Amino acid sequence: MSAEFGDPPDMNAPLPRDPMIQQAIAYARSMQRAKQIALSRRSVLAGAGMGLGALALAACSTGPRPAPLAAVDSSASDKSLVWDNWPAYIDEDDDGNYPTVIGFEEQTGISVTYNVAVDDNNTYYGKVKDQLALGQDIGADTVCLTEWMVSRLVRKGYVQELDASNIPNKKNMLPSLANPDFDPGRTHSLPWQGGFAGICWNKERLPKGLRSVEDLWNPELKGRVGVLSEMRDTIGVIMQSQGTDVSSDWGEAQFMDAVDLFRKQVDDGQVRNIKGNAYLNDLQNEDTLAAICWSGDITLINAEAGDK
Repeated sequence: MSAEFGDPPDMNAPLPRDPMIQQAIAYARSMQRAKQIALSRRSVLAGAGMGLGALALAACSTGPRPAPLAAVDSSASDKSLVWDNWPAYIDEDDDGNYPTVIGFEEQTGISVTYNVAVDDNNTYYGKVKDQLALGQDIGADTVCLTEWMVSRLVRKGYVQELDASNIPNKKNMLPSLANPDFDPGRTHSLPWQGGFAGICWNKERLPKGLRSVEDLWNPELKGRVGVLSEMRDTIGVIMQSQGTDVSSDWGEAQFMDAVDLFRKQVDDGQVRNIKGNAYLNDLQNEDTLAAICWSGDITLINAEAGDK
């Protein structure tokens, strides 16, 4: 397998400010610190729990300012681009090269430095937020983060307006993605990848497969189940399995029902690992046989294994 993975998150890091996620993580973190719980990527969005990575240009100006100014456009003279992205978010050949990036360089004459630098929305933001607040260069021109984090960057004025005249394929965007509330008209961000959270399993070890989230809690799978440390997805998937429509109105009762179930599975040892990107390693080496997962990652594993 050619996927790359970042270092595990810092378990001593403070909880994120989102009170819903604080509730979901606080107990499991205190009881399962060795499982390295922290927020990872993607969010449960209206309709299908879709996780959508968005591409945004970082503002790079100089000197502290209450409201950072957009960077001066130097693209006419500076033919280089630094791109920070998640693992497994672009095609990669057996030699570790990125054919799409190479093709872009050949077509445009722009030199690209492609960094697999995003292990987690919050940890990445923690690395760059001070520079962004001061209007300083973060070392990357283009960054892929999940929409809920891109929303924060847009609100704070940390991203530069895109020149649509240089992005002809913007017209191909799905109408449902064209006008998010945080960026109407997509003037500051564009979708990079979209997918959804669901369940997966090892087809050789579990030939009968799984039919529902509830199957993850089968005693025969005790200690062999992984879940995502991105609580927006893990709790969202559990809520939907309990009959809650996450695209409509729901309240504390539905949320806490899902948290209580999650807590029980952690306490009982049903859940082996709670991780971000590294959950793929656990599936590949069979530390886990089933998991709450992201569709794009499983598509990649299957493709690398020659499976469909």
